[in-house]
Amino acid sequence: MTTRPDVLEIGRGLPSWSLRVLVAATGAGVVGVLAATGLHGPVLWLIGLAAAATVGMPSSPAPMLVLLLTAMSVVATGTGVLGPMLVLVPLLHLMHVSCALAGLVPPGARVHLAALRVPALRFVGVQAAVFALAGLMALVPGGTTLPVLEFAALLGVAGIALLVAWLVHRPQ
Repeated sequence: MTTRPDVLEIGRGLPSWSLRVLVAATGAGVVGVLAATGLHGPVLWLIGLAAAATVGMPSSPAPMLVLLLTAMSVVATGTGVLGPMLVLVPLLHLMHVSCALAGLVPPGARVHLAALRVPALRFVGVQAAVFALAGLMALVPGGTTLPVLEFAALLGVAGIALLVAWLVHRPQ
């Protein structure tokens, strides 16, 4: 192999189509989980069509359509938080992340595994927080909530939003 001074050799990596395979697998997983919860008919076909569109067009609005239709169907069917939602949330998040990466990587390129380290760590961190909140929700008793507690929860969410905004926009 001849080495050229103007070419940077980065070593082995994954082909760009492997990200599209991951998008297809997560889309199939979302459709499968929704079918297992009893969703059927045109809504499931529409979600499946949008999931198939994400494979060919990961930078399009199709991934957001999959997320929106899935959320609306879960709300409409009344699926609980501790059921299939704990499977759908990581699947949809993985679809979102893999679509973002697949949309950036040009066809025929290779993705070095080190480039996937930061998105993978961010994915694991977000999912840990989601599962911690889901565990906390499992401990909360059902029924009506006192207005004072609802107000305190809203203040807490607003505080978290301000903290995130400060972390995102702070000077480096």
